[in-house]
Amino acid sequence: MLLPSLIPAFLFFFTFLFYLRTHCASFNINDSGETIMVCDQLTISHSPGYPLHTLWGRVNCLLPLGQPMLRVTFSSMVTATLSVVFVYWILRMLLQRVFIPADSMDSMPEDQRPGPWLWEIPSVFGALVFAFSYQQWFQACGAKGGIYTLNTLLTVAMLYLFFKMRERSWFIKSFLLMGFLYGLSLAHHWPNQFVMAPAYLWFFFSSQKRVPFRAFLGSLLRPFDLWEKIRSIVSAFGSVNFVRVLTLGIISLSVYLYLPLRAIQDPIINWWDPRTLDRLWGTVIRKGYLGTGDVHGMATYVRNLKRFWMHAEHQFGGGFTFVVYALAIWGFIWLWNKKQQKDVLGLSILGAGVFFGIILFNNPLEGYQWTIDNFFTPVFLVVAMFAAAGIAGLCEAFSKKWPTYYAPLIISAFCLSFASMPLILNYMATDKVVDGQTVYQSVDQSRYVGSYDEGMNMLKTVNRDGVIICNGDIDILPLWYLQHVEDKRPEVVVFTMQLIPYDWFREPLFKKFPFLKVPVGYDVRPETVVQDMINMHAQDRSFYFTNIFTAPWMQKDDPAIPEGFLWRIVKTKNLDYAFTSRRLNVLWATYRLRDLEAPERGYWDEYTDVMKDAYGIGYDFTGYFSLINKMPDVALWNFNNALKYRQPQTQSRIYAMLGETYMALNRPQSAVNSFQMAIQKGAQDSHIFARLGDAFSGMSDFSDAQSAYRTSLNINPQDTVALAGVSVIEKKQNAHGGKDKRS
Repeated sequence: MLLPSLIPAFLFFFTFLFYLRTHCASFNINDSGETIMVCDQLTISHSPGYPLHTLWGRVNCLLPLGQPMLRVTFSSMVTATLSVVFVYWILRMLLQRVFIPADSMDSMPEDQRPGPWLWEIPSVFGALVFAFSYQQWFQACGAKGGIYTLNTLLTVAMLYLFFKMRERSWFIKSFLLMGFLYGLSLAHHWPNQFVMAPAYLWFFFSSQKRVPFRAFLGSLLRPFDLWEKIRSIVSAFGSVNFVRVLTLGIISLSVYLYLPLRAIQDPIINWWDPRTLDRLWGTVIRKGYLGTGDVHGMATYVRNLKRFWMHAEHQFGGGFTFVVYALAIWGFIWLWNKKQQKDVLGLSILGAGVFFGIILFNNPLEGYQWTIDNFFTPVFLVVAMFAAAGIAGLCEAFSKKWPTYYAPLIISAFCLSFASMPLILNYMATDKVVDGQTVYQSVDQSRYVGSYDEGMNMLKTVNRDGVIICNGDIDILPLWYLQHVEDKRPEVVVFTMQLIPYDWFREPLFKKFPFLKVPVGYDVRPETVVQDMINMHAQDRSFYFTNIFTAPWMQKDDPAIPEGFLWRIVKTKNLDYAFTSRRLNVLWATYRLRDLEAPERGYWDEYTDVMKDAYGIGYDFTGYFSLINKMPDVALWNFNNALKYRQPQTQSRIYAMLGETYMALNRPQSAVNSFQMAIQKGAQDSHIFARLGDAFSGMSDFSDAQSAYRTSLNINPQDTVALAGVSVIEKKQNAHGGKDKRS
């Protein structure tokens, strides 16, 4: 029995090794920057506050393991790996009872007992398939993912106790521990645990023996009979134990007290400021997010379903995913036929509850469906468990067909090879295009540093005592981490316009930086409050805004000069940092521009495309500013770099600006090539054809120049550049005797 006792240790270290190998080197572009800061600084996270994860992450931040980035991600890997071990233990109990029923466990002769490989191998299979499923693996390797891996760990720990409840001496112990664990679950991520409650109730009522399960089901439609059955079940546990379990649940729920106790100390980040009962309740129930989603309806449900299937079709690795689904269906049938209906229904209710809860109650706006990805993990957990049962059914069938000495070894080797497929396929996965949209499916995040670099580059851009105005999570979260955790450029003021309407964010900001304070009336929109801040304090500070999703009113009302990756509002204090080619080259030379290209294998996400384009915008508009300020050499360098970073739909305009730059440098042949590329990329503006004519004319290629001018005038007969060009050509042809360079 030594080998089975070592299996959990093997699973833990084997799984943890791959999680460690593929974990994010810094933090993702999602909420990981905030998550690390919250755990390291013991601040307050966004709703529902996640107090349990904050405290768990803080414990890991005390470990002597590199930077806080690694320490918080380490906590994600630990909880994810423990979940895998619990899955193995649950499957082992479930499948062992199939082959050796509880009522015959002691009476069955030793020589008639089936070999333990019949349940050990399928249990390992299910644990490994779940461990390296896309969603579980992805969450394990990032700081923000630790919130979801902790939720998964609490879920499988609850399931484990339900199965242990059926063993001798574990009936009351499991009951009491479940009360404590469920309280912790509600103190962590209650929406997920709320939709799992029906499954928990099912397992709870079906695990006791005082009232037979069939009798309990039969009483569901008879209220008085049902009440008597429930009273019998309560008496099975004892009323004293119900008081104890309630007490334990309240004790674990008291973790929420962290939020008001910490809020009154005014931490550096204090989401929703839950210091009062009303604020605490609003934080827990996510009141601040009400009304921010789309209207519930068929369109929302369809979008959610499409998002689910986008990952579900390759969850366990390419085509092997459909093998796992087929095994899960077979496992469902096999368990049902083996008289395990209670467990089959319980697991089905768990998976279905989570699935339909997400599809029907989440209503993200178009383009924000990615926010629901992480909640689907319990669905794939149930699939993996049923697939393990399917493997157990196949092992049973093969062992009966080939009852030879070597059959267990051969079948086990085959099953374990099958179990490695999600590991191999998901580790080696490359991106693919579905319906014109790139699906980023690789789990290897070890080379991802984009979000960290983004924050560093913004801080490098800012003048002394500058103010960075952000427009959302993508730009503010890496700055929060770098400033508050790594103490990089703490004198720079950063805030996000999205939170300015909330007093819990706005008032502490004014208190910490009194030079930003402005009178605030009933109108708390950013275009009012932030604009007043700029107008009132422009002479004292340099104000910058970012390239990412810049608010239209900001672009319209605040003319700005491109400063590398940021925009400096022209009417704000400059601090003698003039816009020169020398400063520009020094600035961009210090930037981190690593891993901005989508790798052949490795983590990439659609928001990195946004960030990459933001760098392109910096190059693009810095080139434009350089050109209009008579610095064509600087403009040339910028436009060529912009082509490497900007999205394809913008390249026609950049090529057109390159053509203008070459014209300013008196290089007409290069200008011709650039204008032709702009046209090839889709530009059909009369001005571009007119300038192409000017470039040909500069080469004395009058025939091609006339053709370009005619095309321009066909598009716009009043194009002044084309009309002037035609006039110039006529004069030049007269001067050359009617001949052009080609003749």
